[in-house]
Amino acid sequence: MRNLILNWTFLFILHLTKEDASVQKLSAPEKHFLVLMCSDASYVDWSHGLEKVIASKRGKLVSYLDQSKHQLLEDGQLSIKGLQESDAGEYYCNHQLVADITVLKGHNFTVAEGTTIYLPCKTSDKMKQRWAFKRTPHSRKEFISTLYKNSTIKKERADPTLRFTHTTDHLIISSLRLQDSGLYLCNNREMAFLTVTTVTVAVLLALCILAMVCVGLLSVTIGWKSRRRRRNFRKETELTNIASGQQLQSMSNEGPWMLDPQEDAGEIQYASLGVQHWRQTDRQLSSRQHVIYSTLTPS
Repeated sequence: MRNLILNWTFLFILHLTKEDASVQKLSAPEKHFLVLMCSDASYVDWSHGLEKVIASKRGKLVSYLDQSKHQLLEDGQLSIKGLQESDAGEYYCNHQLVADITVLKGHNFTVAEGTTIYLPCKTSDKMKQRWAFKRTPHSRKEFISTLYKNSTIKKERADPTLRFTHTTDHLIISSLRLQDSGLYLCNNREMAFLTVTTVTVAVLLALCILAMVCVGLLSVTIGWKSRRRRRNFRKETELTNIASGQQLQSMSNEGPWMLDPQEDAGEIQYASLGVQHWRQTDRQLSSRQHVIYSTLTPS
């Protein structure tokens, strides 16, 4: 059992530390939406986990598990609307893992470095959406970009690797870095406070949880084995007591040890020459009876 737990722990750590560039690590708040990419457009099977198929496309034939939640777009893309906690997890396109989704709650988000995050812009302004950033709530505001009504986007901060994408109703930040931590505002309204953690911290947190699970499993296993040993000991004791009782009962039924009344074992008769001194009995001498003869010699 211990070896099994250790092997499982090793595989889990390997899974945590293994990086796959083809898998999108996505985070988005509840009630928001996400769009997942897939390379094949004509033949598509989207599944949440390996077994639960949520959308399929066979040429022009399209089917859904829940059309109010999922929608197939061009090039096999999958749109997930109204995100809920149950939507979190791994998503597969044609049995290939393409995305791992985390659904965020509240407005204070803690996300691992390298993740892509969607930040919604909830504002009544129809003319433009302007995103800004503050490293701390009291630091100076830095404008990121402005999206106008005619879909024109004005970049207001250097973004050489194009990590910031401004679309209608949300800001997408790809490959999060530690310096992305801070307060994000849309049209001067606070939308989210983001804390970016290193992969090492995320792995350590996962390992702490795993260690607690392993300790719990070991405690349960040890307790179960201890209870089984005590139960087996009690059973063996009961069986021994029962066997002893049966033996005593058998001896009690037989009664105390005594000579067989049919045999006068060990009975000794005495006789002298010419004179019979032993007592008469109604039965013949048995093979076990003995007669001692003696002779008197005058002095």
